Amino acid sequence: MTFIIAIQLNDSIIVTADNKKVVLRETGEIDVKTDKTSKIYAWDNGIITGTGESHVISRSIALFKKFAYSNIDKLPQCLNISRQLRELEVGTAYDQIENTKLICSSYVNQGAQLYTIQRFDPLQPYELTAVQPMDITIWLFHPNIESIFVELQQLYAELKDYALFNNKVDWVNYYINRLAPIYQKQSQCDVLMSRSFDFFFQTKDEYVTGHIPNTQDTLLEFKEVSSNFESFKKDGCE
Repeated sequence: MTFIIAIQLNDSIIVTADNKKVVLRETGEIDVKTDKTSKIYAWDNGIITGTGESHVISRSIALFKKFAYSNIDKLPQCLNISRQLRELEVGTAYDQIENTKLICSSYVNQGAQLYTIQRFDPLQPYELTAVQPMDITIWLFHPNIESIFVELQQLYAELKDYALFNNKVDWVNYYINRLAPIYQKQSQCDVLMSRSFDFFFQTKDEYVTGHIPNTQDTLLEFKEVSSNFESFKKDGCE
């Protein structure tokens, strides 16, 4: 039940994901965890995250790393196998499992590239699709985005490539202060997502990660940013 905003720029990418974990029990009950969790996973060339059932997502990534040797072209197959295994465990009557999908990033010559891994019909295979430049992908459980429509329009109208900023800090501050209000407002409508979120910024040569508790009432201003995945997983950059 993840809320993801993924931005494909011409020379870089930005991915944010909320921190509320929802687990489907073998009994069919949905368990909403009170503790916060990171939903952005590191791999050799970027990150992987997704919406749907957490077991399907985490197992897909484990298969991708261990058996597909991090070959991005095999990620759709890993998702398919993971979903089938989960259906053997709990059955096939759960939309959360059926609709699980992934988004991942990778370094490319022009900078960084986002890919979606999903299918639009149960009879179709999962497809790996590159996200087009200057495009925003929004994945969410709650279908109503009326409260954040204006903010999303403004975000789209104000997209700027990394190359237009003086430094990484200006780049991060620019986007974080446009993304934070969206998470604040949507979390008031959707109880299955958190207002807090993790972020990942990636360019041709480097990446920046961090965590936003999102309890502030004023603009956020980073003085420096981290490029360490271990600190991202444990503490974040607050």
